[in-house]
Amino acid sequence: MAESPQTTRSGKMRLTDIEIERMDPLLDQTWDAKVAIREDHSVFHRSAWARVLTESYGHRPFYLRILASGAEAALVPLMEVRSSITGCRGVSLPFSDYAGPLWSDPAQAPEVYQTLIDFAAGRKWKRLEIRDDRVPPDATAPYRMYETHELDLTPDIDVIERNLDPAVRRAIRKARRSGLDIKVETDAGAVVEFYALHCRTRRRNGLPPQPFLFFQAIGRNVIEPGLGFVVLARSGRIPVAGAIFLHSGGRAIYKFGASDTAHWHLRPNQAVMWQAIRSLVDSGCVQLNFGRTAKTDEGLRRFKLSWGCSSRPLHYFRHHSGGWVSAVGEPKESYPLIFSRLPVALNRLAGKLIYPHLD
Repeated sequence: MAESPQTTRSGKMRLTDIEIERMDPLLDQTWDAKVAIREDHSVFHRSAWARVLTESYGHRPFYLRILASGAEAALVPLMEVRSSITGCRGVSLPFSDYAGPLWSDPAQAPEVYQTLIDFAAGRKWKRLEIRDDRVPPDATAPYRMYETHELDLTPDIDVIERNLDPAVRRAIRKARRSGLDIKVETDAGAVVEFYALHCRTRRRNGLPPQPFLFFQAIGRNVIEPGLGFVVLARSGRIPVAGAIFLHSGGRAIYKFGASDTAHWHLRPNQAVMWQAIRSLVDSGCVQLNFGRTAKTDEGLRRFKLSWGCSSRPLHYFRHHSGGWVSAVGEPKESYPLIFSRLPVALNRLAGKLIYPHLD
């Protein structure tokens, strides 16, 4: 779709010819080829994650290649989230810590964002959300403000270990002495074992778990093809802690963690994280991202910093018909207390019903 200079729906003048090329990440391998050469891409930008979101929740992909005056300006992955309860909107991307545009020409950001606004209006989306702030909309306050924490994996593993908080090093030594069996796994059975821990952990935190279909899709589309793994800690044959890590292009993210409080004295969480770090270093990964953290969650923030991470702001931007929306308070994932009291089976049912309407 080519556009000459004209007045947009918002009344602003566009000074650059814009072309929008829609790409289907589910059918066209060209998308992954373009993404994989970008150093700033994440596993969330890849077609594997698009399959996860489509198969789990039925979201429709609108992955766009935007050109300005014939040159690529940005690759923008968008999912259309349709819900009879929460409305229809475009998100880049749902259930992703960060997955905003991949910029070839950040100078074209005003034109690109205006094009996205026009595209959203054409699709009659209730809102448009961009989950990254590397090139924010001009003079726009974020809608949500988080921190993200990153660990540099390029030093020697002994250097990384020395940079750990002393309490973390002690916990790792205790886990070694405890006889825990720590393994990196990629098979479907490991995903099943992790999900059981995940459901109990979510209940303990007063949250419904994401549906099992979501984790099955992660296993099938991301982990099995070599873009992730599960780390499980077992005491005997019993899984007591686990985590899921995803990676692409040498950059990994700690996506999910779960554990059994009855075994915390063995320090399985620290053992799982350390095993994952060692495995990522051995595979040549250069960075581990610990995901987003709400600024109010001081305990989680301390945990991530204890691994020698550096922190940086992570901002989300949201556009309604009236314009970009400013912050509305600290983000908080909270649900009625009933979820901490329901049996796990009912919590799973609640998650299956709730999450298709969220993003």
